[in-house]
Amino acid sequence: MAQLHTAKKQDASDSSRSSRSSSDFLKHLFVPVYMPAILFSTGEGALIPVVPLTANNLGAPLAISGLISGLLMIGVVLGDIPSSLLVKRFGEAFAMRTAAIMAIVAAIICWKAPNLVVLAVGVLAIGIASATFNLARHAFLTEWTPLWFRARAMSLLGGTTRIGNFIGPFLASPVIAFIGIQSVYWVHVVMCVSVLVLLAIMQDPEAIIARDSEAKVAHDKRMEFARQAQEKAVLQSQHEGGKQKKQLAIVTYFSILVRMGTAAGILQMMRAARQVILPLWGTQLHIPEARIALITGIAGAVDLSLFYTSGQVMDKFGRKWAAIPVLLGIGLSFIAMPLAHQEWSYVVVAICISLANGLGSGIVMTLGSDCAAKFAPEDMPGFLGGWRVFTDSGSAIGPLGISGVTALAGLPVAVIVMGAAGLLGAYMMQRYIPRYVGR
Repeated sequence: MAQLHTAKKQDASDSSRSSRSSSDFLKHLFVPVYMPAILFSTGEGALIPVVPLTANNLGAPLAISGLISGLLMIGVVLGDIPSSLLVKRFGEAFAMRTAAIMAIVAAIICWKAPNLVVLAVGVLAIGIASATFNLARHAFLTEWTPLWFRARAMSLLGGTTRIGNFIGPFLASPVIAFIGIQSVYWVHVVMCVSVLVLLAIMQDPEAIIARDSEAKVAHDKRMEFARQAQEKAVLQSQHEGGKQKKQLAIVTYFSILVRMGTAAGILQMMRAARQVILPLWGTQLHIPEARIALITGIAGAVDLSLFYTSGQVMDKFGRKWAAIPVLLGIGLSFIAMPLAHQEWSYVVVAICISLANGLGSGIVMTLGSDCAAKFAPEDMPGFLGGWRVFTDSGSAIGPLGISGVTALAGLPVAVIVMGAAGLLGAYMMQRYIPRYVGR
């Protein structure tokens, strides 16, 4: 009995220490790491609904307007590999500054665009800048965050995107009302300038986060492991009598990326598809546009409220306890969507999708960090660049897949196909997560 009481006291003490460590770690991280990400994603969130409207004002039909909007995600995919090389060569801080400056120039190009070609170039450049900024933050947290806190750190990083996408449109709305739609691009400019100012006045994030003893120990161990892995590769190359091959990480680690990256890409495809499916299904039910927007906003608030919970689940129980439920939840909700014939049932399905998605905040970045730290400690930015090619490709394919299947067979079939893809992704996560990243 005494032993049981002692064990309970020890558990309580460990839990209290872990809670204090998490709080201290967040104090180190918030301003230097998360605040720039919130500012950047807020500017981008303001632009997303404006790009197709700008294209339409320049004379593009609806289909072309949608295509130009899609260039934002295509730019992200195109920027993943170059941004990984930039981060590896010059570091995360330099990459973030470069991304912010590039985004400023691109937003001004969109603002002044005299035709659709110039607008398309600007939108593509914003996507490339976004890829660079996001990969720099992802690589920094992968390198410096201790394993015991990694999922929560990544779920918070995922939460910054959700916060930005939530706040951005609210900033854009009064700008459009009082100044005009083109002026929204200056919201992104102001946010990026704020990022540059913050990075200039803040101490180097590495110096700040290194004050946390556990983060410093974890980082030093990871760097030593990376040095040993690099030395082993050089010795093996010398033993084989040839030069050490230099190739892109996406090629070197393709066998891992094609399994885990494809599963994570399916998850991202589902997330992107939901942003198309929900308004389209509401329109098919003849729900007024204002109420569709309200329902989408409520669903987004549900999604936003759960992002930290996801990290707690992953750190405590393992990654698959977030990855599998989010894919099953969104997949089964999509499959149930054709049964939603009334507004109340449509609201239920929308909230179920948001609940599932919210519980998976940060899971894709967490899995990428786990695999990078395990398989590519000497080239984590390169691995993460390859990882994000797979996952961002899923985000780009989702809306295109919905459009294509809808054109061929109708929206109900498209929704069911996407739901089936989610079940396939859940199976892949169940199979490969224990193999590659433990629990």
